[in-house]
Amino acid sequence: MAVDRSDLSEEEWEALQRLNRGAPEADFIPPLMRDLLLNLGLAVARPQRIVISDLGKKLIRLHRDDRR
Repeated sequence: MAVDRSDLSEEEWEALQRLNRGAPEADFIPPLMRDLLLNLGLAVARPQRIVISDLGKKLIRLHRDDRR
């Protein structure tokens, strides 16, 4: 499934950016939002926590300078 910035709500985009910044920011993402990012392929599960996926990093890089 290809995900674009326009597919994400502001809350989802903020969660992805928090995930990109890593701990402790990523630890404040609500469980429902984490599950959504995992299902979209924007995050991957690791034994200790979820981390941003390569697809998520690419999306962040593509839209880093967007001011929506």
